[in-house]
Amino acid sequence: MGARTLWGLYRKHPWLARISPLTRPLLLPNLLVHGEWMLSALDGHGLDPTTLFDIHVLLYSHVQGLAIHLELEADAEAATGQSEDQWMDSRAPVLQELVDSGRFPTFAKVVGSFEDGYDLRLDALFDLGLGALLDGLTPVVEG
Repeated sequence: MGARTLWGLYRKHPWLARISPLTRPLLLPNLLVHGEWMLSALDGHGLDPTTLFDIHVLLYSHVQGLAIHLELEADAEAATGQSEDQWMDSRAPVLQELVDSGRFPTFAKVVGSFEDGYDLRLDALFDLGLGALLDGLTPVVEG
């Protein structure tokens, strides 16, 4: 089960991201499938056990870290009755005040450059982050 498969699982069942924190993982056979897949993919590259497991935890935490927001957004929408876009639109005056304050010039420049606002795309962030992690880890894994 690769990182993309795990992401798809979290997409179907967003609550899963909250049940197994990195610091106190649930030691259940079905939850170890990803770990076994990841470790077996990395095994044999001459990595010491700590580095091998650190890479597994790093990649898992990327997937889980973004997946947590799937359920948080569902909870927020249920609690407020507003979609993410509706909520952001209702905060536009506060955002504009912060942009106009002059205290955050780079933020103001970047936010001001969006023609139709910024669309937070978790799937795109997942792909971007996974690609960056894998590209950055390639020299470590390949030695």
